[in-house]
Amino acid sequence: MTGSPAGQAPRKLWSIQALRGLAALAVVAYHAARHLGKAVDASAITRLTQPGHAGVDLFFVLSGFIILHVHRADIGRPQALRRYVWQRFARLMPIYWVALAATIALMLPRHADEVTAAGVALSASLLPTVQDPLLGVAWTLQHEMLFYGAFALLILNRRLGLCCLALWLGWGISQFCGLVPSGLDVPRLTSVFNLQFLFGMMAAAAVASGRLSHGRRLAAVSALLLVVVGMLEATGRMDGYGSLARLAYGVPSALLIAGLAGWEGQAAKPVSVPGVLTALGDASYSLYLFHLLGIGVAWQIWLRAGPDPAENLAACYLFLLAGATACGLACHYGIEKPLLQYLRSRRSAGLALGQPRDALDPAVSAPPPAR
Repeated sequence: MTGSPAGQAPRKLWSIQALRGLAALAVVAYHAARHLGKAVDASAITRLTQPGHAGVDLFFVLSGFIILHVHRADIGRPQALRRYVWQRFARLMPIYWVALAATIALMLPRHADEVTAAGVALSASLLPTVQDPLLGVAWTLQHEMLFYGAFALLILNRRLGLCCLALWLGWGISQFCGLVPSGLDVPRLTSVFNLQFLFGMMAAAAVASGRLSHGRRLAAVSALLLVVVGMLEATGRMDGYGSLARLAYGVPSALLIAGLAGWEGQAAKPVSVPGVLTALGDASYSLYLFHLLGIGVAWQIWLRAGPDPAENLAACYLFLLAGATACGLACHYGIEKPLLQYLRSRRSAGLALGQPRDALDPAVSAPPPAR
């Protein structure tokens, strides 16, 4: 792969950043339609946005891609473990705790009995327990924590990490094929969702090899495949929540990411990506964490404004979508970004985040030239 000239910073993969924004927006569209559908007949919108939940599949594949893309040189280097753990903690936990605290504050007036000390502790830790976190969307972060732990083993000891990932892969395939007894099925740990992190790692390895050609064509074909899979789910021809869907969405997502990263890395000049998409990509984590709060607030505003949601269905839906997006962007710029800036400043205190740039930064960078 053609990298940046010597002495220059690696080229940012803006297409990957934009893809993060689109994944977050798909999840928001999915949840906004379901929120509206609880009050009025919004079946047409819910069918159209049904595949939006696959933004989670895309997020998992993106995570696998980014972690290997950024930390490939750390594999088998135990001295890099501290930096890796700090980076993952700083990126994932502080803003999540803010979102969790906001969720608990909203639950206390009406659902105080559901807020227990044990529940708060487990939710705050993101340990992959059977119990769902108090912040509903955080179940995906439990999978992230599992993957981060598996990759930490790779850094600590390459052979140990590879054995762990191979076991994870074998278990996932066995479960997909129905070979694992139901009694051995442990939520989160044995979920087929975990295979998607491995798909992302495969995409990163393909891009790093420098042998990926026709990336733009690959991205176009895989994007078309994702649209086809989404249409199959939206028309009721596929169960989007089943194990098969994890492959149906995960494999094209990995191909799309590999194609985009390969194409952008080999391009003679930086690829032009609409600024609104990269802005959504920057804010994608806050958008994911806070969008349900934004939908709820927008819904209450709409109800108090007077228009009948059933008679103004499209307008109401767009208002919920806009409210969720605005909430996510506000939390990103008002809370998450200052937090990350503060954590970066801790480098001087001996907690160096170091290089290369990773998900703490606003965009993923292209890898160096393949050797």
